[in-house]
Amino acid sequence: MDLQRRALPSLVFGVVVVGGLLAASCGSSGSPAAPASVNAAQSAVQVVAVGCRSTDVHGAGLMVGDGRVATVAHVVAGATRLEVRGVHGTAAATVVYFDPILDLAVLKVDPRLATSVPIGDAASGDQGTVTVYRDDAPVQLTAEVRRPVQINTADIYGLGKHLRPGYELNLDIRPGDSGAVVVVGGKAVALLWATSKEAAARTWAMRASLLTDHLTDSAPVDNGHCT
Repeated sequence: MDLQRRALPSLVFGVVVVGGLLAASCGSSGSPAAPASVNAAQSAVQVVAVGCRSTDVHGAGLMVGDGRVATVAHVVAGATRLEVRGVHGTAAATVVYFDPILDLAVLKVDPRLATSVPIGDAASGDQGTVTVYRDDAPVQLTAEVRRPVQINTADIYGLGKHLRPGYELNLDIRPGDSGAVVVVGGKAVALLWATSKEAAARTWAMRASLLTDHLTDSAPVDNGHCT
């Protein structure tokens, strides 16, 4: 593909039952691996989804494999065209993994867009960073992992009750931040999903490790319908 240059809440038996939530969105050569010393912002991307609304849906993601971007399903659901903007340009993206229950997706993109970060896990008290976008410009925030959780919630269409392995984070996020990935110790650990309406600086995220088996997926898959 052509790479276009462009500037750029109750706990029950270890299960968190999530009620008051606001989803944070809606508002070549291989990818070189990023060493721990490299700023994680170099691996962050902005995801732009077209086709569901009168205005584009913006989200975020992170390069976690050779031309593979981790993001959330509700950002790309139903989109007819996807664009990913990285530090080295802008390119079209294809959905190769889509899970509306876990709210996870993997996009296939030009691997030259950004360096890749390996996937890992986090523990309570870990400190990390996450790159979000403000007026289309990357901004790096500090995030603290409060605790690992099992989140009991509906799928991205508001149906059923399902468990999502994730984390509770000490972090304030805004519309458009969904899909941004928290990096701890040079590893991608958590994808931002929603913020609490009932408590300040409380954000829910899915475990990035849930995507480990899908980083080599290459065939286009159905990305559902608009949320």
